[in-house]
Amino acid sequence: MTPAGSIRIDLHHHSGKVTEVNIASSRPEAIAQVFIGKTPEQVLDTVPLLFTLCGNAQAYAALQACRAALGGTTEPEIDSARDMLVQLETLREHAWRILLDWPGFVNLVQDKKALAALLKFDALFKRHLFRHGEAFKLDSCLDIDAAQIAKLIDELETLIDVSIFNGRLGDFQSLTGEAQLQDWLQENNALAAKLLNYLYSLNWTAVGQNNIACLPDFDGDTLDRQLQQDLARFSRAPHWQGRCFETTLLNRQLSQPLIAKMHSRYGNGLIVRMLARLVEVALIPFQLKHLLSLQTAVEHYEISPPLIRQSLDERDLEMLAKSPSSSNDGIGLAQIQAARGLLIHRLELRQGHVYDYRLIAPTEWNFHPEGVVAQSLKQLQAQSPNDLQRQAELLINAVDPCVQYALHLTDSQNEIK
Repeated sequence: MTPAGSIRIDLHHHSGKVTEVNIASSRPEAIAQVFIGKTPEQVLDTVPLLFTLCGNAQAYAALQACRAALGGTTEPEIDSARDMLVQLETLREHAWRILLDWPGFVNLVQDKKALAALLKFDALFKRHLFRHGEAFKLDSCLDIDAAQIAKLIDELETLIDVSIFNGRLGDFQSLTGEAQLQDWLQENNALAAKLLNYLYSLNWTAVGQNNIACLPDFDGDTLDRQLQQDLARFSRAPHWQGRCFETTLLNRQLSQPLIAKMHSRYGNGLIVRMLARLVEVALIPFQLKHLLSLQTAVEHYEISPPLIRQSLDERDLEMLAKSPSSSNDGIGLAQIQAARGLLIHRLELRQGHVYDYRLIAPTEWNFHPEGVVAQSLKQLQAQSPNDLQRQAELLINAVDPCVQYALHLTDSQNEIK
């Protein structure tokens, strides 16, 4: 397991308003340097030992980058199964945050039984999708038990319906505007409803709203040109065309009707971020079922593997890995939508061994010293330091760093840690 480091956030305030925000990261910049000198096969063996958080996304990005650097061809059918594993991991990460952290905001007890149940699905999906459960090798082979996967998806959907939506997942999935949302929240004991009602009751719906835009899509060649200008700086504190951007789950859900309506009123404020997480959780079981149906169609010769991606709509594609970018000089670049946002891996091979490896995680974008979290925190104002701290904690939770963080509030008289 890699030494993940941590993030320190210093928030200075006066008379109920934030006056200054400083974000400092101790995340090691040279994590990927452990891959230097290794063969692609050795890289793929090492990744699971380094990354326990979002391990599937990290392994998939490494595989895509290695395959591109080697000049390998795309594998639509097997990559679709890998997409399922990243989707599953995304749901688990979101549900973990909801079940672990949200109860503390509304004075509820964590649902440890549901938390434990979430952990079993990854190994079971791999076992019933891939031969020997090996999903992220250059020579991985599909071995799909469609009936078992369908059963697991149903179990997963039931688990989140009960633990997060209190049996009202179907009603939530049909929401398209704020009036419908407020009707859904009435006399609703679901954990999701309690958190949203909490924000409404304190008038904290737009807390943290700012002008940082969502990171636009870019093709691999354009991204690689930007990376080559200053690899070290971009890896440490990424920006695009001189600007900071956010890359969170909000990017992926802005096209959903409910999120689009709420965004038009509250911008990227707190309630929009919390809702986007819930919308993504609610959508993933459906997307898993759709990906499984495409795998079954290929197996029955109803469609050919290259047509899998063409069978997905635009909203599905926002959640999936982009086609890797390759060149004739041993450089491979991969972009994967991980739970917390865009994950980038770039490697350069020379004589069959890694000469350079770069990894840019979503946290580098979102917790940039001038990035979306810093700008969100600068907008905060509250009647008491305790309320200010609670607002900050909610915002940080909504963006969700991939490492531990320490929040320090300071005014002219005292410090809250």
